[in-house]
Amino acid sequence: LTVGEWEEWGNPNEDKYFQYIRSYSPVDNVHAAAYPDILVTAGLNDPRVPYWEPAKWVVRLREKKTNDSLILLKTDMSSGHF
Repeated sequence: LTVGEWEEWGNPNEDKYFQYIRSYSPVDNVHAAAYPDILVTAGLNDPRVPYWEPAKWVVRLREKKTNDSLILLKTDMSSGHF
């Protein structure tokens, strides 16, 4: 986290803040379920959401889904957040 994020969300080394941050983490809140088809997009040059974050979420969704839905990842090699 950046300094500004520590001020906004708290120190993740303290359990109460760690649990709060984890409560809205997309990767940590995936559970076994029948998910619909999902297309996740990412930009290789995105400074706010690095490409590996959507990739980790896709892996977790694929591991936990209980049906035959498609979970796809499209990474645009020339785009970013701006």
